[in-house]
Amino acid sequence: MLIIADSGSTKCTWVADDGARTTSVRTRGINAVQHSAEQIREALAELPPYGAVTAVRFYGAGGGASFPEASEKLRRELAAHFGTEEIVVESDLLGAARALFGRGEGIACILGTGSNSCWCRGGEILKNVPPLGYVLGDEGGGVHLGRNFLNGIFKGHIPLKEEFLAATGLSYEEIIHRVYREPYANRFLASFAPFILAHTDCPEVREMVRRSFGEFASRNLSRYPQGLPVSFVGGIAARFGELLRETLEAEGYRIGTIVESPRRGAFEIPSWKIESPNRLRTTTICNRCRCTTY
Repeated sequence: MLIIADSGSTKCTWVADDGARTTSVRTRGINAVQHSAEQIREALAELPPYGAVTAVRFYGAGGGASFPEASEKLRRELAAHFGTEEIVVESDLLGAARALFGRGEGIACILGTGSNSCWCRGGEILKNVPPLGYVLGDEGGGVHLGRNFLNGIFKGHIPLKEEFLAATGLSYEEIIHRVYREPYANRFLASFAPFILAHTDCPEVREMVRRSFGEFASRNLSRYPQGLPVSFVGGIAARFGELLRETLEAEGYRIGTIVESPRRGAFEIPSWKIESPNRLRTTTICNRCRCTTY
């Protein structure tokens, strides 16, 4: 059985392919950089029991060659949980690039809890502007929107403070405590995206969202070759798709696909030959599965 995981910092989709059928389940997200081994094990404990697993392909935030120590930590936990050494940990960005453009060329972007982007060609990443995480970067992602929204309501730039506090049952004191004193502040901030989306008819909210997407473009997209198609995956990209497209097209970008998950997009994943990190052997992802990527 082949297990393929597609993970952001908030949620992870696991697809099991036994050759006859595929099934999928969702757990909390795994970020190899941000999460400890114990937190990774807690997420894995949410999975149902599987039969004999022959290989695991994990596309995730904080994975891949940019974070070798974190990726090895995750690989060890996956090997222990699934009982196989045929484990490959790659970045969610590589998965997004292959899903959105196959072997073609373009700018692949992720807008979920955080954000990321790359220039890709032939199923490989040619250039990546570092996302820097939710403290230093992640422009346009859910955390960025949530942070800017809270800043706006409490500093008086967005006239929705009382409505927001009533709807969420939160207080100013509790919000400050959750952000600065409790774990998973990024998930907490990103959780306000549905409220923000429901209030994009408010001019101040709409302008805040447009400004956030504009920052994503100026800080990230501007660093890649211009004129290439720009496509997106991720919950924020999909839910705010109309406003995202409107904002970026006004700045001259050619926007292509915007989907929440590649499984729901109209693209075919080729059979990618995968080399394991320890270079002992390789495996190939089956063409039947449309769920191999972010």
